[in-house]
Amino acid sequence: MYENIIEIDRDARESLQQQIRRQIAIGIVNRQFPLSSPLPSVRRLARDLGVSVTTVSLAYAGLKQDGFVRSRRRAGYFVDRRALADPAHADVAQSEVRDVGSARMDYAAHFRGRSFDVRRVVKPPDCLVRYRYPFVCGLIDPAMFPISSWRECVRDSVNVVEVGNWATDYSATDDPMLVEQVIERVLSRRGIAAHPDEVLMTVGGQQALYLALKLLLQRGETLGVEDPGYPDMVNMARFEGMRVVRLPVDSGGLVLSAAAARCKCLYVTPSHQFPTTVTMPTERKLELLRLTRANGQFVIEDDYEADVSFNRTPPRALKSLDAWGNVVYVGSLSKSLLPGLRVGYLVADRDFVREARALRHHILRHPPVNNQRCVALFIARGYYDRFVAKLTTVYRERCDILHECLERRLPGAAVKPEYGGAIVWVRLPEDADADVLRETVEADGVFFEAGGFTFADERRNRNHMRLGYSVIGRRLIPEGVDRIADALPAVCRETARRRSREG
Repeated sequence: MYENIIEIDRDARESLQQQIRRQIAIGIVNRQFPLSSPLPSVRRLARDLGVSVTTVSLAYAGLKQDGFVRSRRRAGYFVDRRALADPAHADVAQSEVRDVGSARMDYAAHFRGRSFDVRRVVKPPDCLVRYRYPFVCGLIDPAMFPISSWRECVRDSVNVVEVGNWATDYSATDDPMLVEQVIERVLSRRGIAAHPDEVLMTVGGQQALYLALKLLLQRGETLGVEDPGYPDMVNMARFEGMRVVRLPVDSGGLVLSAAAARCKCLYVTPSHQFPTTVTMPTERKLELLRLTRANGQFVIEDDYEADVSFNRTPPRALKSLDAWGNVVYVGSLSKSLLPGLRVGYLVADRDFVREARALRHHILRHPPVNNQRCVALFIARGYYDRFVAKLTTVYRERCDILHECLERRLPGAAVKPEYGGAIVWVRLPEDADADVLRETVEADGVFFEAGGFTFADERRNRNHMRLGYSVIGRRLIPEGVDRIADALPAVCRETARRRSREG
């Protein structure tokens, strides 16, 4: 297990003991040695490396003293788990590398000025266990998921016949059952009629957005994005060398301005605007389609959070009104099934889908076939419809409770979502900084997402936040809101002090 990890150089200035000690330490920090198995015995390692037993014994003794290994009576040496959690040990190992003159490529310099590591939409991976009041957005309460039904679909997707299907190259096609179910049971709810040739399955909605963006615009062309709007779409466009124009939003969604008319393509979230949750009226949707057709523009419709609509009949998707074919529709099952499954889709003209399929091939060929069939069975057997109905009932109740609590503690700060979803958009007093507020309430077990970075001018809009209610229990919502409201006055005073110092 230590082949290609420990190598002896008898011509090096470093002693044999130091070489062994250094390389084992680096291997431990890099997790190259299993935690449950003992390290090579002193005698065996000495024999295999061609060194004395004393040399290996001293190397192990030094590693034990430094906290990299621990010994068990009559069992040998094992990796000390504490070494993996201590950054100082990683520094020790890396300093050992530098001491012997090993140089590394400076990737930090390589990416300087062109880094992809920009602020983006992320969730703490441990938010469901780390926070007592997780107002996190975009996740589903695992306790609500019908695990027995899903297990049944997983089991049936791995029988002999299905596994045989996996041997097929799905680059040029998708699981026909899943495409059929998406058309009949998902798109039909949005008023969309589509042929299988007009549907492409993707690895989540994010990949569908990237494919649409890449195919519709070239470097230097202009994408119009709502302001506030989805930051990841802005990031992707800029990575591809496209110009981004931020377009205003009002209570009816995207404002059809002169600036919008000058864009090559518009990215919109008309059913449930990100992040404000407002819904575009049908009249404005029709006007948007009329103007974009007259201007020869493309439209990317992101049907964000449209699956769960509990206040009234869900609005028709923009794509359902598109008779010309300039709308590329992007959807996902992440908000109504499980985000980790990464099941998304786009719906567009068949010529567009043919090109999108070809581009998808060059990026990752196709989404996992087994995941596609599991989801297809889950939808076909009615489990998906029942699960969405359950989510709708629970989310409606939680939304009502959250809005009542906000009206009690922060009157007028939030507008109740018009059609549903799982998020409330909150505007705090002008002298509040949502990032500072989030840092303050984290100590009380509260998590939420600050909304400033969804604006083009984050500095002037730092008083916004997104409160998700998809994973927080109904009884914990009032307590969580109280903690946010109680911390707000001190945060406003701190924000005022910071701004006065800044200028």
